[in-house]
Amino acid sequence: MNISQAALASIALSALLYACSSAMPDAARQPGATSVERMYVIECGENHAKDLSIWTSPADKGKAYVFANHCYLIRHRAEWFLWDSGHPDMITSMPNGVTNPRGTLTVYMKKPLAESLKEIGVTPADIAHFAMSHSHGDHSGNARLFARSTIYMQAAEYEATYGPDPLKLGIPPANFESLREARIIKLNGDHDVFRDGSVVIKSTPGHTPGHQSLFVRLPKTGPVLLSGDFVHLTSNWQAKRVPSINYNAEQTIRSMNGMESFLQATGAILWINHDAEQSRAIPKAPAFVE
Repeated sequence: MNISQAALASIALSALLYACSSAMPDAARQPGATSVERMYVIECGENHAKDLSIWTSPADKGKAYVFANHCYLIRHRAEWFLWDSGHPDMITSMPNGVTNPRGTLTVYMKKPLAESLKEIGVTPADIAHFAMSHSHGDHSGNARLFARSTIYMQAAEYEATYGPDPLKLGIPPANFESLREARIIKLNGDHDVFRDGSVVIKSTPGHTPGHQSLFVRLPKTGPVLLSGDFVHLTSNWQAKRVPSINYNAEQTIRSMNGMESFLQATGAILWINHDAEQSRAIPKAPAFVE
């Protein structure tokens, strides 16, 4: 999701082809036991849109919609992995939220991510592994908290984030200043984080140059795919519809089609980050999903 940098100086909310399912690690293809113990779905803000058609179709012109927004904390044996970091915690001190210059979108953060982690018994220093689906401000708002983590980014996203004009892509450079000296692993496609098929980063470019999604094999729920923003809503997924704000429509369609094949191959469930209706059925932290 993309929000103009002008809304707040330090935040702006705003190429690799999909690696085919045949390149999927063998462990990710096989059902059975997993080394992931549990996953916490943390509410990391809301995006209140006045005109849903920006993300969908002209039929939704003028329709209001509240997009959900989450961070996902995964316990893998003795280590913690965090996926996405939500809106900046500073927005919790702004009761009226932050509205973009056109007045079409207002964002809110009800509880700081740091506080949500504390309720689980975790501090930012405990996060050994950190990755973001992409660099827009509603996913990178608290990235600075994890400068000591090992960070995973697609090379194309890294180049866009630290390149000459990140604002043109809706990327807030201030969110990434503290990560310049961090240990960043630059990816060129899919990556099996723990080398056991339980947490696999999937390359899904299109929304941004190096967008990525996350496959997680849960012990009871089974495999799930965390969308990031390769798709925003269930209706977009069903229609294979590309929002007008995306970086590359052709890449987006390839990513959607590739992930559809991947879901069929793995039996995974697609959890769409911004879909509020789907979100209501998923337990939220400090509860967890097994």
